[in-house]
Amino acid sequence: MPKVSKTLSDIQVRRLKHSVSSAGRERAALHAVGGVSGLYIQCSPPSASNAKGAKSWILRTVIGGKRRDLGLGSYPSVSLTTARELARERKQSIANGIDPIADAKSKKSALVAQQAQEITFEALSKEFIAIKTKEWKTAAQVRRLKQYLTEYAYPHIGSLLIRDIRREHLVKMLKPIWEEKTPTANRLINYVEAIINKGIVEGLRKDSNPAIWKHNLDQSFPKASKVHKVQHQRSVDWRVMPEFMKKLFALDVPIGSRPDALCLAFIILTISRPTEARLADWSEIDLEKKIWNIPTDAEGRKSDVEWKIPLTDQAVRILESMPSREGRIFSTLAGRKIPDNYVSSIPDALGYDGVAHGFRTTFRTWGQEQQRFTEEALELCLKHLETDSTRAAYARSQLVEERRKILVAYEHWLFSGDKDNKIVHLTKSMRAS
Repeated sequence: MPKVSKTLSDIQVRRLKHSVSSAGRERAALHAVGGVSGLYIQCSPPSASNAKGAKSWILRTVIGGKRRDLGLGSYPSVSLTTARELARERKQSIANGIDPIADAKSKKSALVAQQAQEITFEALSKEFIAIKTKEWKTAAQVRRLKQYLTEYAYPHIGSLLIRDIRREHLVKMLKPIWEEKTPTANRLINYVEAIINKGIVEGLRKDSNPAIWKHNLDQSFPKASKVHKVQHQRSVDWRVMPEFMKKLFALDVPIGSRPDALCLAFIILTISRPTEARLADWSEIDLEKKIWNIPTDAEGRKSDVEWKIPLTDQAVRILESMPSREGRIFSTLAGRKIPDNYVSSIPDALGYDGVAHGFRTTFRTWGQEQQRFTEEALELCLKHLETDSTRAAYARSQLVEERRKILVAYEHWLFSGDKDNKIVHLTKSMRAS
């Protein structure tokens, strides 16, 4: 028969100590406490973390034919009475065919998996923001994303787990802004949909995405076109552009005193977006081939593709009049970036109703009036790739030479109007006239 250990009292357990060898070496000692076979308390010698020495419970038993030591906690946090109860439960579980060690690992794994699912919308959105910060071209895009989520999304769904977000939460989020700030609401729900999609692919949600607009959220709101009128950028009438260009160049007197005016002229001649021109770099310019190459990683400018813009004679002359051939092309007299409002305020200052970005609309209206250019070429002049035909045209050749002909014709109109004269050269006399 196996030896039956003496049943110790709590006072006796408290007095148990570690062992000391004949050579004076301290080491841990294992003491049977009785009451349940295989129940021991391990007494460890003093250490830096425990000056009195630690005591812990161990149940020595057999699981599946192998002897195993099961930890039951430390003493006195786990009392003698509790340790015996735990030991009996573990031995009963083993008798029932349950491996306590495997069961504990399984429960821990399940807990870790569950905790991995406990991700809130706000927490996941920060991961999304980190990705977009590296992916998007401008800091302004990231700032807008953060602003919309902070102001409109987080108050409603920020603290909700991704798996718990429901359609009704999103309807409540959009209702205060749908009719008053429709574009903002549209961007917001697109952001939210993308973030929840991220959660779905990462296994944080098994249901479908409640932020899908079509045939889902759209059923709770009036059509955007009925509650929001698109405010187009103010644009100067194409028919007065010849007189506008004359006044524009007249601003640059003495020569070189108004780089913002020359920048706006360059924007008009290249049909570029204001930011693209304001931040244009000399490394992008090929004066010999008369081409402006905007790379996909151009600072502060969005471009999914490397874009070629043909340069007309007047555009080249503006470039050649710049004081430097290195770094940023257009700068203030103090050498800083030209702010957007500098170029956008010029039309109003000259008595015309328009802003810098509006000159793209001016060009497009002029192009429609000509009825001699293809839609694809006109759209590519604006860097538009929204249709199958423009995408196909871009894939072929970007229609660079056809676009060059259009820009030359437009330049002729800008400087000559309806008169069949040669293009006026950018000269001091012209600027001062």
